[in-house]
Amino acid sequence: MPDRYQPAPAADSAATVRPASVAVAVERGPHRVLAGVRGEIDIDCASDLRETLLAALEVSRRGLDVDLSGVTFCDASGLGVLLDVNGTAAEAGKDLVLVAPGPRVTRLFELTGTQHVFTVRARTNSHESPRDALTDLTRGD
Repeated sequence: MPDRYQPAPAADSAATVRPASVAVAVERGPHRVLAGVRGEIDIDCASDLRETLLAALEVSRRGLDVDLSGVTFCDASGLGVLLDVNGTAAEAGKDLVLVAPGPRVTRLFELTGTQHVFTVRARTNSHESPRDALTDLTRGD
């Protein structure tokens, strides 16, 4: 996930939006968009997060990769956002890939029985960037 978090339009190539308790950095690739999410996903930021992720999905050709490695908390409203974006992606013939969700997010999926709804990808190396971790998903797309 890029370390630069500066305000910019959500659908731009290196855009950022700062909802109340979460920051999202959006990196547009040739076929897919990577959205790096950090902070706490809760009801206060769910609407802004949904809007940002849907805008990123819209500008992607094939799908959206959401790096959740920086998420420290996610409640049911955050889960609802991910489910909504996943459904919208499927309807558009695209896919949503969740990258490196932490234990708290993974536990939420398990408790709600939604772990099988999402495509989840773990990073193989703690030093690789989210874009590097997705090379096999984006190469040749």
